[in-house]
Amino acid sequence: MVKRGPRVAYITHYADLYGANRSLLDLMLALREDHGVVPSVILPRSGDLTRVLDELGIPWSAIPFLPWLSEPHASGGPHHRVMQFLRQRREARTRSTANRELWPTVEALLKAWQVSIVHVNSAAVGIAPVLVERSGRPVVWHIRELPEAHYGTRFDGGGGRYVWALRKADRVICISEAVAADVRLRTRGQARVSMIHDGVSMSLLRAGSTERPAPTRERPFTFLQVGLIHRSKGQEEAVEALAMLRREGVDARTIIVGGGRDTSLRARIAELGMEAHVELRGFMPDPSEAYREADALLMCSRHEALGRVTIEAMSMGVPVIGYRSGGTVEVLENGKAGLLYDGGPEDLCARMRDLVTNVTLRIELAQAGRDSAHERFAPGRSAKEVMGVYNELTLRPTALSRKRFHHDG
Repeated sequence: MVKRGPRVAYITHYADLYGANRSLLDLMLALREDHGVVPSVILPRSGDLTRVLDELGIPWSAIPFLPWLSEPHASGGPHHRVMQFLRQRREARTRSTANRELWPTVEALLKAWQVSIVHVNSAAVGIAPVLVERSGRPVVWHIRELPEAHYGTRFDGGGGRYVWALRKADRVICISEAVAADVRLRTRGQARVSMIHDGVSMSLLRAGSTERPAPTRERPFTFLQVGLIHRSKGQEEAVEALAMLRREGVDARTIIVGGGRDTSLRARIAELGMEAHVELRGFMPDPSEAYREADALLMCSRHEALGRVTIEAMSMGVPVIGYRSGGTVEVLENGKAGLLYDGGPEDLCARMRDLVTNVTLRIELAQAGRDSAHERFAPGRSAKEVMGVYNELTLRPTALSRKRFHHDG
């Protein structure tokens, strides 16, 4: 019988089942099963995640807090750019005010759930600064992104506001050494950082065989990309590399799984004449079937914080080609568990060619990736380390007393 653990409220910034929320589900379930944690969830709206929470018996509440990350835009002449900048500043202040005004609602809910720890699931959670400022409970902030670098966004109030909140958090959990280095650099070492890799549940991915038939004339070599469609994710680069490979006479195709703004991607596919060789499948809550179809995964993101889909592919025995940056280097063990490339589509095409033509290399990388994923990214291991953080914070009354004094004063 697992002893009952703390009541923890997890706060996430969206309701879809992309990587951050899938990782949150894995963490909550492992903490509940192995350590008796009693989870609840706050998010801005209902969606796919809340339907899963209902099935799992995890209470949730939708409180419409607003994002505090936005993409800056400027166009036209100097006057237009100044006016756009001022408008964006006003919009940022409006969002910040709205989030602060939601605090009484959030606090009432935390009291009703008898929450003892607040766990913020992403740098993108718009009410994070309010939580670290006003909550009398320990706040754990899980940073899963290289936020400004990855999506070209900026924080309401500027990067200084983000740094202030990171320093105020009782603990900052970073999902990779790349993210931890970013946080330490921003805060000049003044944040309380723990590096804990995400645990990735292999239960769905283990269902079915990971053995793949050899590519044939009827079944061309299949590359796969999984994730939000965004220029930073490199889908267009992958299409360009595929076009180069096919011009060399290699019969290959690419499946792209994920939602997002795909207008530019579709235009590039058409421009290169790749409509018959690139399949856009949209968002898939469970991409395991796509992994089973794939001969290799492409991770082309320039600023990937860790890469959940990389780990999932590795666990399924799918060789990975990743761009040499961010958490991808860490996950692929600097090339021991997958191929890395630098530069642009030409370099990616060369690595793709290596996998298509070298059966031995594919087999070796599939085995190395599978072994590495199962050893390093088990949910139980991650949950144990997170539980260690919870235990440490609940046994540090002096720090929490200072926080409560600041809040009450």
